Amino acid sequence: MTIYFVTNGINRMAGTERVIVQLAQALEDVIILVPGSEQCAFSGCENLNIQSLEVGEFPTHNKLAKIIHRLNYFRKLKSILKRNDTVVSFSFDLNLVNIKLSKILNYTPIVCEHIEYNYHKGIRNLIRKKFYSQDTVTLVCLTETDKRKFLNDGIRTLVIPNFIHPLDSKYNSESKKILSIGRLEFQKNFAFLIEAFHLSKIYENGWVLDIVGEGSEQKELEEKIKLLNMNEFIRIHPFTKNISKYYQDSALMCMTSRFEAFPMVLLEAMNNSLPVLVSDFPTGAREILGEGNTQIVSDYTPGAFAKLLASFCLDEDLRRTLSKQNSELIRKYYPEQIIQSWKELLEHTSKE
Repeated sequence: MTIYFVTNGINRMAGTERVIVQLAQALEDVIILVPGSEQCAFSGCENLNIQSLEVGEFPTHNKLAKIIHRLNYFRKLKSILKRNDTVVSFSFDLNLVNIKLSKILNYTPIVCEHIEYNYHKGIRNLIRKKFYSQDTVTLVCLTETDKRKFLNDGIRTLVIPNFIHPLDSKYNSESKKILSIGRLEFQKNFAFLIEAFHLSKIYENGWVLDIVGEGSEQKELEEKIKLLNMNEFIRIHPFTKNISKYYQDSALMCMTSRFEAFPMVLLEAMNNSLPVLVSDFPTGAREILGEGNTQIVSDYTPGAFAKLLASFCLDEDLRRTLSKQNSELIRKYYPEQIIQSWKELLEHTSKE
C-alpha cells in the first residue's frame, strides 16, 4: 500500500507542517507530495520520501494565480496517483482536489482539517459541506468539539489528535523568560500579548518576553514594541530548528491566539514541563488542559491577561505546581495510541 500525503509543502515552520512530518516519520511507505521546494523546515527529515510536483509554491495573494496553481496541482497529481492508492490531504483546497480525484481514480480519500470548524464561512463552508459529506470521504479532525459540528453536517468524521514524543525535561524555575511561538499573523494576535506584557509591569522585576516567529506583521509589532518603550524587554527572534533551547530557557509559555484548532506549540510547551497561560480560543485549549483550568484566560482583554500574567510570574510555587500538572496532562498525547489510530484508519481505507 502506497500512502500519499498531499500538502502545500513542508518548508516553513508551522503547526500543520510539523504534524505532517511527525506522522510521516511514524508510518511506513509514506510519500510526501509538495508543490515546489522539497526542503524540510524540521529536523529528522533525512529519511523521508519527499517528492515535488514541480508546480511552484502556492501563491498567497493573486486569486487567478491561486486557481491556476490548483489546476496544475490537480493535473500533476492525477498523473501520479493510481487506483487503490491511499491519499491523505491536509488543507481545504487540497481536500477538494483529493475528493474530486478520488471519483475519477476510484480510491477512498482521507481529508484533514487542522483549523477550527468556524474558520471557513459563507460559500467556503457550503462547498466544504457538499464535498466532505460524500459517502466515500473520511474526515479527520482534531477535537471532539469540531467532530460534533461536522457530524451535524452529515460528514463521516474521526477525531485523531496530534501527538508528541515524550521528553525527559526539567522545569527551569529560576528563569525569568516568557516564551511565545507562532507566525506573526492576525490569527496569533501578538499585539495583544505585547500590550498585556506592558500592562503587567513584570519587566520591572526582571522579566522579558521572547517571541519566536516570522510573518507579515513583524514590522507592525516591532513598531508597537518601540512605541511602548519595550525594546529592552521584548525580543522577536526568527524561527529555528533548535526551538528546544527556547523551551528549556523559559519559565512560562503564553498564547493569545484569536482561534486555534489543536496547537502543537501548546503540546510542546507542556511536554517541556512549562506552565502556560493561553487565551480561551474556541477549540483546543479546553480539550488539552481541561475545563476550568486556571491556565486558560476566559476574559479576552489585555488587562485581564496582564493581571494573570503578573500573578503567574510572581508566584514560583504556583508555576512549579502547574509545571508538574502539565507534565501529567501531556501523557495522553504520547504517540502509541494516536499512531495506532492512524494505522487502523489507513488499513481500513485501503480495503474499501
